Amino acid sequence: MALQVDEMPMAVHHEPAGAAPSRTEPGQGKRWMWIPAAVAGVALIGAGAAVQKAEPPPDRPSADMTVDHDTSIGVKQGAPQWKFIRLATVGAVGTHMTDTVPARISIDETLASKIGVPVAGRVTSVMVELGDMVRAGQPLFSLASPEIAQLRAEREQALVALEAARTTAARVEATVASRALPMKDLVAAKQHQRETELAVQLADQKLASVRVAPGANHEVVVTAPRAGVVVEKNVLVNQQVGSDAAAALMTVADLSSVWAIADVFEGQSLDIRAGGKAEVTTPSLPGVTLQGTVLMVSSIGDPERHTLPVRVKLANPDFRLRPNVYARVRFIVQHQDATLEIPATALVSDGEKQYVYVQDAPGHFSRRDIVAGSVHEGRLPVLSGLSDGETIVEQGAILLDNQIAIVTQ
Repeated sequence: MALQVDEMPMAVHHEPAGAAPSRTEPGQGKRWMWIPAAVAGVALIGAGAAVQKAEPPPDRPSADMTVDHDTSIGVKQGAPQWKFIRLATVGAVGTHMTDTVPARISIDETLASKIGVPVAGRVTSVMVELGDMVRAGQPLFSLASPEIAQLRAEREQALVALEAARTTAARVEATVASRALPMKDLVAAKQHQRETELAVQLADQKLASVRVAPGANHEVVVTAPRAGVVVEKNVLVNQQVGSDAAAALMTVADLSSVWAIADVFEGQSLDIRAGGKAEVTTPSLPGVTLQGTVLMVSSIGDPERHTLPVRVKLANPDFRLRPNVYARVRFIVQHQDATLEIPATALVSDGEKQYVYVQDAPGHFSRRDIVAGSVHEGRLPVLSGLSDGETIVEQGAILLDNQIAIVTQ
């Protein structure tokens, strides 16, 4: 910006010849020095205003890319944009590994026995501890019970009644043989003898069910029903127990086979099926990956965590896996609702729709809306919108998207 300054005439004072020069008024020589400074300041302000008003040049569409309309674009052969564009072919969906989910090792309940007591009483001794290996029939604990005396008395009464019935039947049989009594009396005697025999058998079965220790009048010895490991123990000496106990007093399990119970989110469980394969790792066995089989996907979810328990069976011949230890599980699955999959990098979304760019001619691409599932290891299952064998833009779709936006804005 130029500043115009009006020229002002300056008076010239001529001193008379030979006269002494007159003295200049103070400040008279500096009276006009502010003018150049003012001119420079105004120029700087004008330049600053010009810089602030300057706008960046608008984006220009590339001459190597041709936009037909807002969903179709072509790229010239040999254009520099091809350095950033990579193509891929739509293929059939394959198996993949899910994300790792937390799990815990549990006993195989089909190979476990929960142990209680058939009668009420007081525990007198405990022969095993948690984690002990036991064999079938090995004593676990014993208890004193007044009910045992009653069972023994019932058996003795049954034996006395049986002896009397046999004597009576023999006497009646001899009398009937001598024709002193009718045959119906012998039939009744034989029937009573049979009833007393059944009473003795019932008393024996009751005693057998409580496993009464030999030589102990009021003690019950509880033994292991199978070989295995004591994985649960809820009994102490002098503890009062009964047949109606809510929890098992002991649990013995065969640990040659165990379960890994994984907590899987609802959405991730859709592709997991019984009979599928799984990989299990645990910090207690670093570097070891165990192969398992899915036994069951629960039909009931956790209402708070929104997860479903998935049961995986694992062989454990060397007993390396122990109940209640932490584990991690990955499932080998195949998407059940999709037959095709694409690279995850090919998918573009505007927040409302999912789409990809499909090559419909060499160097020409069209936007195609699709419906895709969740990503797994860089792959996306396609539920609808694509066909097997089509060529799509795997990388560089954003470049095409931006060019269309520049041209159509």
